[in-house]
Amino acid sequence: VVISRVRRRAWAGRLQTMLQCASCEKPILDRFLLKVLDRPWHIKCVQCCECKCSLTEKCFSREGRLYCKNDFFRRFGTKCGGCAEGILPSDLVRRAKSKVFHLNCFTCVMCNKQLSTGEELYILDEFKFVCKDDYQNNNGKDTILLSGDYQPSLQSLNVFFFLKKGYFSKSNY
Repeated sequence: VVISRVRRRAWAGRLQTMLQCASCEKPILDRFLLKVLDRPWHIKCVQCCECKCSLTEKCFSREGRLYCKNDFFRRFGTKCGGCAEGILPSDLVRRAKSKVFHLNCFTCVMCNKQLSTGEELYILDEFKFVCKDDYQNNNGKDTILLSGDYQPSLQSLNVFFFLKKGYFSKSNY
């Protein structure tokens, strides 16, 4: 959503009415106001509903509430398959199957080593990973499982994941 700065007189002259802020619903008596979502706002009222930072040029909106970019993507964007937190468009990610992971969340469940592009790994319980060294050191036995609640499912020895920066192809909003 683009935020436009407008003179109050220019807006009010067209409407022939007292302007009320879309956020606080109080009259706008200031010389300037902001136009957001085609409604008038006090300059001080245009802020992220999560972190309360001032929004001056752009904002994101859902159900009439305003968000800064970071809070919008944390709340409504694609979630990490590891930590379930939102992924920002600027985050570096790894993809595995239908999930997206923060780099720090794409780790071996045994040694917590961050797995790299092209590294051989085993996939357990759909979204848990074991590096090749740990899998071989445990002879592929169930002892590698931390909780014992799931069975290993060897999907592939040579699974390649590509490092991507920027916006991801599927988002949840």
